[in-house]
Amino acid sequence: MTTNGHVIADQHSRVMKARKIEALIGGRVDSLDLLDLGAGSGVLSDYFHARGAKVIPADRDDGAYRGALALTLIEGEILPFGDARFDVVIFNHVIEHVGDIMTQQTILAEIRRILKPKGLLYLAVPNKWALIEPHFRLPLLGAMPRKLANIVVRTTGKGLNYDCYPLSRSTLLTMLRREFPVVNDRSQDAAAWVIEHEMGGAMRAVLKFVPRVLLNCLRPAYPTLIMLCQSGGGKGAKYSDDD
Repeated sequence: MTTNGHVIADQHSRVMKARKIEALIGGRVDSLDLLDLGAGSGVLSDYFHARGAKVIPADRDDGAYRGALALTLIEGEILPFGDARFDVVIFNHVIEHVGDIMTQQTILAEIRRILKPKGLLYLAVPNKWALIEPHFRLPLLGAMPRKLANIVVRTTGKGLNYDCYPLSRSTLLTMLRREFPVVNDRSQDAAAWVIEHEMGGAMRAVLKFVPRVLLNCLRPAYPTLIMLCQSGGGKGAKYSDDD
């Protein structure tokens, strides 16, 4: 599902992402049926396989894949798996690459279909309001109208067009709530994990003094949105839909 070349292959970066994901989904994955949807280079798949999960890596393209497990190739939006097949689906920085919002919604419905009752979806996506768009490294690119974004990408020599579809927090929450009864925004928890495990001591000490109420106010502007969704049971947390 990474057909446009936006694959992060740096081993250390991907392993740290895997550790963060593991912490956010509860810390234990042994014996779980886990789908790495949009496996890219395969680092996440290998990590969770080593932790005891029964992993299936899947992607539309095998060009970047270097993982130890057999890759399942995907065509179109219909996932080649039976209903209620997986305990966990990891959809890490992939949804912005699958197509427009209608295609994205179709993929989310498919993920709901293949999750077991009370199965978990971990989803990360760049915020369209991010100051710097992460794939092309251009300011506010995700927030621009599509035609203008294409012109900016071509003019700056970054590519032929802007082929990513990032989402705002409110739009993402609306889309997820159509499919999942439990939707929790874990962006702030993910940021706290990064501060604790990846930042230097001085920066970590400074950021720990930032009031939590301020962090809550900044949620719609977080550069990366991270959601944890459950396929059945319970009641989802309620959040503001403000952009």
